[in-house]
Amino acid sequence: MSKRILDLFLIVSLIIIWWIGSFFFESYLLPSPFKTFKILFGMLNLNLFIDISHSIVRLIIAYIISLLITFTLSMFAQINGSVQYCINTIFSALIKVPNVAYITFFLLFLGIGTPTIITTIIITTVPITGLALNGILKNLNKDILEISMIYNVPFLRKVFYFYLPTVFDSFYPIYTMSISFAFKVMVMTEFIAGMNGLGYKLVEKKTEFDMSGVIAYIIIIVLIGIILQKLIEYLYRKVINVYSRI
Repeated sequence: MSKRILDLFLIVSLIIIWWIGSFFFESYLLPSPFKTFKILFGMLNLNLFIDISHSIVRLIIAYIISLLITFTLSMFAQINGSVQYCINTIFSALIKVPNVAYITFFLLFLGIGTPTIITTIIITTVPITGLALNGILKNLNKDILEISMIYNVPFLRKVFYFYLPTVFDSFYPIYTMSISFAFKVMVMTEFIAGMNGLGYKLVEKKTEFDMSGVIAYIIIIVLIGIILQKLIEYLYRKVINVYSRI
């Protein structure tokens, strides 16, 4: 069974379970899928696409900045064991801070809006991605690194020929984890500290106690997340192809 057929089967199964479950609850608690999809299609207007664009732009900016910071610190951590230990300790400490604590701090420090959302995504994404990258870099061929030290290969050349190829070959699972995490943090931060975007729209529907609207926006958020993941996967493969020709 192909993946597309399996995905379609899972989607249809979930809709059927949802439809059956709607018979056991009041419509204001669990509306039927038919009513929800009708409302969802009614939401497809310019305002929705403006909110989606706000969220996507924030996510892309924050994700690119977080990747640049992560790669820089991970490469810097390869200088020696002491530097790597310090950076990993900082990453481990940052991971243990609840996301809502970051949102609260930046909300009070930067105020409501885009700066708080972008900063929260960065500060929560960098430690997770950084620890994963450092774990991959530990598995480099030790013999090659020892030879490079004997022949005094410059650090930047080691980064380009040793570290980056290893990262690119193993980056896919890190990318899947980090982009999904960043997307969830973005929606959560918009929900608490946003003035527009997908997360903020959930607040509006929650305030109106519009369960159909809430579920419709959840479906939209899931679809946007899947599309973004596939898009970045495509760009990632393009980058690998270009890098492999250098």
